[in-house]
Amino acid sequence: MTLSREDLAFRYPTNDLLRDSTAVVFRPVLPADREHLIGFARALEEEDLLFLREDITSPAVVDGWLEDVEKGETFTVIAEVGDRIVGYGSLHTEPARWTRHVGEIRLNVHPDYRGTGLGGLLAGEIRAVAPAFGVRTLSAQMPVDQLTARTVFERLGFRYQAILPGWVMDRDGRDLDLLIMAREI
Repeated sequence: MTLSREDLAFRYPTNDLLRDSTAVVFRPVLPADREHLIGFARALEEEDLLFLREDITSPAVVDGWLEDVEKGETFTVIAEVGDRIVGYGSLHTEPARWTRHVGEIRLNVHPDYRGTGLGGLLAGEIRAVAPAFGVRTLSAQMPVDQLTARTVFERLGFRYQAILPGWVMDRDGRDLDLLIMAREI
């Protein structure tokens, strides 16, 4: 069954268990989560921040992200343990006519929760809601040397589509190759 955007209100919140039996709650991000999102981002390791497309430790960037959610251009589900955000998955859509069926998935998991299966659960949430946004293909982009991310997406059925040499620049100004992976829904 394909979800509509209206169905999303009935889908959430939802609960699941991590590999270690920790209970996690998934729900859409809200404007009221702003400070918790910034806190989550600031708890990430420096290496994690190097590879983010945007500096989500910046309140202005988080404000822009939440505005995109409000406009319906981005859908973000957060994972909470207690009242703490421990990860998020986002679906970013492009209104351009020729790529409107492709959505980009972005995942981020707090270092304390890596290896627990949370990334796969978040990806499953995004995959489940993507058709409600007209998305038939999910793409993921990352620097080629992000081996953990590559492995996670490979396990989720994503396949290599392209490597773009020198396409991204890290915080230190070094050029890195960009890997684009994708899968049909």
